[in-house]
Amino acid sequence: MKEDIKVFNDYELLMKNLKKAKYIKNMDVFKEKYSKEIISIAGLESSDEYDYEGFVDSVFERYKFMGKVGKLKKHDLSLFMIYFLFPAMLLAGKDADMNEKAKQACDSLLETWNKKFEMDIKYIDYNSLIAGFNDKMFGIFKT
Repeated sequence: MKEDIKVFNDYELLMKNLKKAKYIKNMDVFKEKYSKEIISIAGLESSDEYDYEGFVDSVFERYKFMGKVGKLKKHDLSLFMIYFLFPAMLLAGKDADMNEKAKQACDSLLETWNKKFEMDIKYIDYNSLIAGFNDKMFGIFKT
C-alpha cells in the first residue's frame, strides 16, 4: 500500500511545462515506470478491496507541513491526479471487465481524495484529455 505512493515521486518533473507532445511522452514514462503501482491502485491485480483511504492518507502524510497540506500543494497534487494517475488507471483496465473495475477504482479514489484534501476535482480519461490539447491545455498551458 504505502509503496504505491511512489507514483508521486516524479510528479513535479512530469507536470513541468506541459505541452501536448511532452504530456504524451511523460505519460508513457509514467505508465512504464509505475505500471505495477498503477495496476495495484486501479485494483486490477487482486479481488481484494484496495485501501484508498490508506493510500490518500499516505500521500497526505508525505506532503503535509505543520499538520496540513498547503493550498498550492493540494492543487499541484490534484492536477497530477487528473493528468496522470486517473488516466493511467483507466488505461490499465484495457478490456471491458477491467475497464469497469478501473472506473470504480477511480470513483472510490476520487471520493476519498476530495474528502481528505478538501477538493472538488473530477477525473478524465486519457483520450479526452489529449483531445483538450489545442492552443492551450484547458486554458492553463500553451502548446
